[in-house]
Amino acid sequence: MNEHNPPGESVVHLKGVGKVYRLYDSHMHRLKQSLFGAWRHYRREFWALQDVNLDLRRGEMLGVIGDNGAGKSTLLQLICGTLSPSVGEIKTRGRVAAMLELGAGFNREFTGRENVYLNAAVLGLTRREIDQRFESIAAFADIGRFIELPVKFYSSGMYARLAFAVCAHVDADILIVDEVLSVGDAVFQHKCMRFLSRFCETGTLLFVSHDSGTVARLCQRALWLDKGKVMALGPAEEVCAEYLQSKANAAVAEAHATGLEPGIAPLIRDVRERPANPILVSDFDTDAVWHGHGGARIVDCGFFGPDDIRKTQVHGGEEVELRIAIHAERDLTQPIVGFVLRDQMGQTVLGDNTFFTYRKNPLRVAAGKDFTARFRFQCPYLAVGNYTLAPSLNHGTQSEHVQLHWMEDAVLLRVEQSPVRLGIVGAPAQDIRIRLLDDAQAG
Repeated sequence: MNEHNPPGESVVHLKGVGKVYRLYDSHMHRLKQSLFGAWRHYRREFWALQDVNLDLRRGEMLGVIGDNGAGKSTLLQLICGTLSPSVGEIKTRGRVAAMLELGAGFNREFTGRENVYLNAAVLGLTRREIDQRFESIAAFADIGRFIELPVKFYSSGMYARLAFAVCAHVDADILIVDEVLSVGDAVFQHKCMRFLSRFCETGTLLFVSHDSGTVARLCQRALWLDKGKVMALGPAEEVCAEYLQSKANAAVAEAHATGLEPGIAPLIRDVRERPANPILVSDFDTDAVWHGHGGARIVDCGFFGPDDIRKTQVHGGEEVELRIAIHAERDLTQPIVGFVLRDQMGQTVLGDNTFFTYRKNPLRVAAGKDFTARFRFQCPYLAVGNYTLAPSLNHGTQSEHVQLHWMEDAVLLRVEQSPVRLGIVGAPAQDIRIRLLDDAQAG
């Protein structure tokens, strides 16, 4: 992929790009414009985009942010060629794959299989290349027998799965993603984010999202549009912070204009006053994707209370116990049981394993035996979002080991309320206070 695009080369170039739409208040005005347009204008001009200049290089991840109607989708349609600019020039190098609208390009009467062939062909693959990749595309989409049914019967999540799966397998140089990851289940969103992270090792990504936090974490640069104009272009964290500050200022100004005091969220001063942080926990997915050499398998994973009852909800800040149950299919002389918790961007939030507990006296498990690893710890406060738990079983040492059974996305955690304002997690604190010095100490 991308052999013809050397590192650092500009693959998307926009100079003075604008898009204007001519609007008419009635059909009569449209007719008058065609007849008397040389003497009088009967139309109004609406500039969806104005004077955009951009250079995007291979391997870059650019996020595009802005309110509804800012021109984000118009910009992406211009870059991928489904719209033509009214002014300016656009140049792209390499194959462009775009997901601009859920199911765009799908024929509703065609089956999922037929739409895979249709869309992949439009994106430049030959019939033979599609034949070779179809099973991989179907596995990525993971919609089962529905791939043989007309897509008019699909849910929005199935549309997203199939559309993303096709784009992920066409060897694109430039991938354009417009909000489609906001639909579908959390596990699939995690899978997509992991793909995007790998894709940008060689490809170039344009990513539109209303979630500026996601843009700040995923992208190196961000472009902020407002009413068709470029407000800022630069490091993603800085541009996203500027955008959020602008929205906050606008909210304050609106509140003053209406005579209302703006609502200001209380500062978190003390752990005893932190809002609740309920974390919903799914069942263990026995069919979750896994990899490893085998010899043992994870048969359960979940949070349990002191009464040995499985929890469907835990809370940030409380002590929790995570249990991972395993069945040994052969003798194990140095098993290491562990887990990784990832956010929806695929970033590791926390993780641990049993190695250091048994480093000096390795646990031995005979073939056919069952055993359970227990991790008791104080749960951090988690930011609002979706998280997945990946339990694992390795064999060997911390530095040299073989993976026997590693399950991806085996348990889903969902957070809808959180005290965390910055970052991904918050640390439960035992004590927070300010000490005042008396005059003698101060001197």
